Amino acid sequence: MMMHDELLSHVAGHAGLPGRQEAERTVRAVLEVVGERLSWPVLQALAEDLPASLAASLRSVVPHQDFNLAELQARVASRLRVPLGVAVEHTGVVCQFLAEALPPGTLHRVREALPEPMSALFTPREPVEDFTYVHLDPGRRTLAEGRPGSPHPLSEARPERAHSHSVARTDDPHGDTKLSSASGLTQEREQETLAAGHPGPDRPLGRWE
Repeated sequence: MMMHDELLSHVAGHAGLPGRQEAERTVRAVLEVVGERLSWPVLQALAEDLPASLAASLRSVVPHQDFNLAELQARVASRLRVPLGVAVEHTGVVCQFLAEALPPGTLHRVREALPEPMSALFTPREPVEDFTYVHLDPGRRTLAEGRPGSPHPLSEARPERAHSHSVARTDDPHGDTKLSSASGLTQEREQETLAAGHPGPDRPLGRWE
């Protein structure tokens, strides 16, 4: 059976309620309205798994009523005398924590007795995965385990160590082929274009046999 004080503490904290007294009033209102939508056998099963103080709120409930989610939330707002938006939020919080506190068998019966999307309110929160800290070994030099810096950053690189034809050793790399500074294409510089070639071959086409 769920712990009464723990349930009220969770509801008060997540619904922004001032204390356990207001939390119990909210839980009672939601239980009463949900109970009105359940059948009598499911309502009894729910009451058996509630703390005595909360189960007492179900004794005067008239079950087997037919209404949708919007009506459920409107009834909660009316009982608590709060705006509809507040009732929607509080209803979701209460049902979520009830889903986490109820035994699996009772939770299944409650959800089966309610239509969608009303039954979806009784869905436990997703478990939060534990964060795993990664230990970095200062002696390693791999990307996965190494230190964040290099003993020779790029800012301290020495381009004079490059080979003789490296672009790192010239102030204007690729200058001979850039449009802004090139003296022509390689074929033009070596006079191998059609414009610079000889006017005719050694053997004209007419002599080929």
